[in-house]
Amino acid sequence: MYYEVYLDSIFLVCFCMNRYLLGLTNLCLSCAATHGRLWAGAAVGAVGDLLAILMPAPFRPVLLAAGLYGMAGTAFGCWRGRGLVRIAEGLGVCFFLLGGAVTLLLRLWPGGEGKLSGSAAVLLLGAVCYEGIRLPVLRRRKDRGSCHVTLYGEDGHSIRIAGLVDTGNSLTEPISGRPVAVLEKEIWEQLYPRQAPSGMRVIPYHSVGKPAGTLIGFPVKDMEVEVGGIRRKCREIYIALWQERLTETGSYKILLQPAMLEH
Repeated sequence: MYYEVYLDSIFLVCFCMNRYLLGLTNLCLSCAATHGRLWAGAAVGAVGDLLAILMPAPFRPVLLAAGLYGMAGTAFGCWRGRGLVRIAEGLGVCFFLLGGAVTLLLRLWPGGEGKLSGSAAVLLLGAVCYEGIRLPVLRRRKDRGSCHVTLYGEDGHSIRIAGLVDTGNSLTEPISGRPVAVLEKEIWEQLYPRQAPSGMRVIPYHSVGKPAGTLIGFPVKDMEVEVGGIRRKCREIYIALWQERLTETGSYKILLQPAMLEH
């Protein structure tokens, strides 16, 4: 029996499907991987898949595992420890979720398995399932975590901005242990155009998908948070300044620590 295999088509399919998988994992785990990292991770995984196909059978499990490890590490910037375990769990869940959605769609589509013969059809089916999972997750996260925050600055000046209660944010000021919110620096400069309050701190952080580093933070006596129509005061907290935009769309300007809303 004669088979004609197009390696470029196999690479393209693996590359795009890996990107769908990484995108869902990044969303479900609330990671901070950039689009560039996700695409690079998908490419590394596709190379591993391609090598596994070309090499003899005994080497395939090792190559697949190496490709998966390289894909996760490249995309999320985490190569060991609990972070890697968390990512592996997320990848496994999203793999079965995406695979289950594709299988279900094929069964609901009369003659779908016979029609799904080209790489374009596979990619289209994967994209439909990816969006079908991504959009409800985004909507649920927005409904559960969105809020409005009122910050107070110099001379009683205040700004009301959109925020997000990030369940993955456990950032604290290392000396006092107080919770830390992350705010875009541009907003902070509007609150304190002349002089920032005293008590500056250097706050170390680490986020999956971003390199570890430090942020400059300042103490804030209080701010007002409105979640689901309920307003509450958050007192004696710190605000760390983020140099760039927190989101590409600008849908929120500040990330809150869930502990801020417990009191």
